[in-house]
Amino acid sequence: MKQRIFNVLLAIALIFCGSSAAFAQSKLLKKDIKKTCKEWKKAGWSLLATASTMEYALTKYRTYVEGDEENHLVLTGIAVGKNPKIGRENAMMNGITSYASRAKAQVVGKMKSIMSSDAEGMSEEEIDKFGAAYEMGVNTKIAGLVKMHFTLVREKGGSKEFQVYMTIDESAAKKARELAAKEAKKKAALNDLSQQVEDFIGDPVEMDE
Repeated sequence: MKQRIFNVLLAIALIFCGSSAAFAQSKLLKKDIKKTCKEWKKAGWSLLATASTMEYALTKYRTYVEGDEENHLVLTGIAVGKNPKIGRENAMMNGITSYASRAKAQVVGKMKSIMSSDAEGMSEEEIDKFGAAYEMGVNTKIAGLVKMHFTLVREKGGSKEFQVYMTIDESAAKKARELAAKEAKKKAALNDLSQQVEDFIGDPVEMDE
């Protein structure tokens, strides 16, 4: 009987501790969001074309990202223009292009670092040709996988500056990069890629902070 009571009390304590930790984390997140939104508003940013509040949009976005940080990768894009629709689309494309460019740089850089010991004996010219085709393929394939969360806008020298906050599912992005690599290999007329290169392509793209 004493053991049963102890087990019940322990379970209650664990639930209480877990709830307290979640509450504290939620409180910190709310405080951080409030601070970020205050900084954005001070810098002249506002939400584009939505009845939602900036705080709600950022809370929803942060909750989504932090709910699976390893798989929900963050992309941001910036563009300047006068038309809100075109400006937002250009900002999205900027973020996607940056991702594709970084993916290429990451893979090509690692390919060249092992070029001398690669049994395939790929030349620098072949690697550059593969990289250009790979970047184009990643750009095209990633565009259909991006999830747009919200857009900020502010006045800038008679025009408007747009900043889009997006995410991409890493498991889907990995498949897209692998498919882009296979197509790039054919365009560059390369033999099968080495296992090291295959592993490089499978690695998540490290975006600059």
